[in-house]
Amino acid sequence: MENYVSKPWGHYVDIYRPDDKKVVFKKIVVDPGEQLSMQFHTKRTEFWYVTSGKGFVATDSPKSSLYVMEGDYIVIKPLERHMVQNTGEEPLEIFEMQTGVCEEDDIVRLSDKYGR
Repeated sequence: MENYVSKPWGHYVDIYRPDDKKVVFKKIVVDPGEQLSMQFHTKRTEFWYVTSGKGFVATDSPKSSLYVMEGDYIVIKPLERHMVQNTGEEPLEIFEMQTGVCEEDDIVRLSDKYGR
């Protein structure tokens, strides 16, 4: 499947990625016990909606560390450090909408357990 992208922490599926890349929709699936890197983006805002599973999110926002589960949402602004970890026994699924300049190379990793 062309829009399926495997990652060391799980995978994501591009749901909508137009040529102008001003708005992108993805489904992110984090495997049990895995996590995305602590990172930030310079050109985009991300809106996360948890569709299933449970996890832990750390950000720079006033709610700097919180546990999330189905139905929770988070807004991540440009330059805001963030990470998510699956703390459950089932996959953590997040529907992500990106707005701004939505390019895959707009990731600055601060720490990454996979050495990327």
